[in-house]
Amino acid sequence: MPQGRVLGVVPARLGSTRFPAKVLAPLAGRPLVEHAVGRLALADSVDDVLVATDSDEVVEAVRGFGGHVVLVTGECATGSDRAAVAIRGLPADIVINLQADQPLIDPADIDRTVELLASDQALDIATLAFRDDSDEAFASPHVVKTVIDSGARALYFSRAPIPASAAPSGNALFLHHVGIYSFRRSALERFASLARTELEIRESLEQLRAIENGMSIGVVVTEHRTAGVDRPEDLALLEKSLGAS
Repeated sequence: MPQGRVLGVVPARLGSTRFPAKVLAPLAGRPLVEHAVGRLALADSVDDVLVATDSDEVVEAVRGFGGHVVLVTGECATGSDRAAVAIRGLPADIVINLQADQPLIDPADIDRTVELLASDQALDIATLAFRDDSDEAFASPHVVKTVIDSGARALYFSRAPIPASAAPSGNALFLHHVGIYSFRRSALERFASLARTELEIRESLEQLRAIENGMSIGVVVTEHRTAGVDRPEDLALLEKSLGAS
């Protein structure tokens, strides 16, 4: 089934509680936001890419590497809300919100989220996760976990250890969420029109707003263990692994 025009958006808020100015933090000599833009540009399904930001500093940085950037004024609760504002007046049937803290995501996995939406018209959103066997990641509030139903639709997302039975040492098995959301345009517009929900606020996870309002999220389970950047120490680990490769 045709997927229509696909627009990739990297929301890039300069402020961050755990890691201020994270989107501009350098990885291999380039800011994280540039890596995310580059990954979207490499995806076969993506027709255009832009950065949505609240900061003149980010605007300058994106223009410096030749990227397309939109300055979004006004308060936006989440990256998806910021993406919804940024795409107003732009042609797009599917909008990908790729978080800037996913600098090494496989472009083929980006395509797989788009393909899932194109193949299943019942879905509003598609996202990505991988199976993880790390006890440390399972226990960490910095790692977002998800559980899915028999049709690979998300039941819940949490920073807490879920499912609880995954805990035995050396035998943990859970789905480690990756920060990407591919929305049908109508679904993104609906999402942005909804009030924030209690679970969304408590977990600090925007996708819970969609679930609490009956929106359907399909999960692509990938074999690629995509490393995200939540804290400065995560960036240091990525630098070290890239230097060793």
